[in-house]
Amino acid sequence: MTAPASNAEPHARVPRYSYYALAVLSLVNFLNYIDRQVLPAVAPIMLEDKELKLTHSELGYIEAALLLSFTVLAPLFGYLGDARARTKLMASAAIIWSVATGITGFVDRLPFLPEAIRVHLPLTEVTLAMSGAALALCFVRAVVGVGESSYSTITPSLIADYFPPHRRATALGVFQAAIPMGFALGFVIGGVLAHYYGWRRAFMIVGVPGLIAAALVWRLREPRRGATDEPAPQTALEEMVEAPAEASKALARGDEGVSWLRKVWTILRTRDWLLSTAGYTALTFALGAFATWGTVLFHEDKGMSPQNAAITLGIVTLLGGAAGTFGGGWLADRVAAKRHNAYFLVCAVATLLGIFPTLVALISHNAWLYLPAIFFAVFLLFVSNAPFHAILVNSVPTLVRATAVALNIVVIHAFGDAISRAAVGVLSDALGAGGMGALNAFAHLIGIDAGRQHLSAALLIAPAALLISTFFFFWGAKAQRR
Repeated sequence: MTAPASNAEPHARVPRYSYYALAVLSLVNFLNYIDRQVLPAVAPIMLEDKELKLTHSELGYIEAALLLSFTVLAPLFGYLGDARARTKLMASAAIIWSVATGITGFVDRLPFLPEAIRVHLPLTEVTLAMSGAALALCFVRAVVGVGESSYSTITPSLIADYFPPHRRATALGVFQAAIPMGFALGFVIGGVLAHYYGWRRAFMIVGVPGLIAAALVWRLREPRRGATDEPAPQTALEEMVEAPAEASKALARGDEGVSWLRKVWTILRTRDWLLSTAGYTALTFALGAFATWGTVLFHEDKGMSPQNAAITLGIVTLLGGAAGTFGGGWLADRVAAKRHNAYFLVCAVATLLGIFPTLVALISHNAWLYLPAIFFAVFLLFVSNAPFHAILVNSVPTLVRATAVALNIVVIHAFGDAISRAAVGVLSDALGAGGMGALNAFAHLIGIDAGRQHLSAALLIAPAALLISTFFFFWGAKAQRR
């Protein structure tokens, strides 16, 4: 499939309202990631709470629950986003995740909680064990994922209809910059609130702003789908040149008779969508592992207090992540003026360069080394955010963009951070108990004492995932060059 950028007016003026809408959508995305990161921010305190008695594995399951609900419901919201008013769906989503975030602070104290469960996974040596409190926290975090799934699935397609292709990566860069900023302040706000008021009240407090911001999203104007891509009526048909003829004609007319399965098949046949999604899945695997376990790593393996761990990681993420995300969009748009495979190329180079500082951050115990290393790792890994999402929305027809984003969300979370967040916890507990001989030996080889620093050793799966991500992004760049 061809990107629609070639059909759009290259110097079309962007209306002021588009910038206002982008500001509102970015604000809510910012609050979205604050709510998401409060749990990792207060995780060291929750692990030390004698009432909860959480293990590393249980904490990983709780975080994975959010991603699993996020993933399972993404196709539904993708379908609704292509067929219904997107602003109303996104406002409702903000209300759902904000209420669920507040409930997280006391759900483990409900009187009707189930007993602990133990489930042995067939053909493995892994047994899933969770207390009633952990199960309750899994459930409410899954509800948070319901709201976030709707918002994250639909918003990129809405922004694509507010901005023409030549400004789209920059606009998506601004929107995606809210992610590291929300991550950062989620760590800082969660850590400070938990220090002064306890981890329970921290959840209750941060859930309030999302309810207010939802009203702003509700009142946004709904743009016509493909409005910034279509100077001529036949544009949508031209986008479908490699799809089956009957699907092409129906989508060009906006025919609702095109089945969801036909849309999915059209997307899955798109080379750029497949390669970019594969690369970003591996990148998400690594980012998700650090997003959940960063504060615990700083506290348990680096010796920081829980409050200092949250604040330090928040500041590093804010500076490195925001600069990387916005800078990645800005850089990709300018490289694209000279190289048509620029988006893939920027993702590939940035991910490759991010492997070394990631390893340094895990191995070193000197704050003068591991803090700058974490900054550069965050900066380089977030560079891919904007160009990747530009590849995503440009590689498919305008009328199936929300579905394409939804399918992408299913893949990157089901095979990415939903696995890594839980896997690190399971590996950490196993290493602490003296298991995982091969990983223990490799960690010892590069200077990590897996028996004492089992979380650092478990996180070694992150740089391995970055190697895989680099491979797929370079593959995409090479394919586009041909």
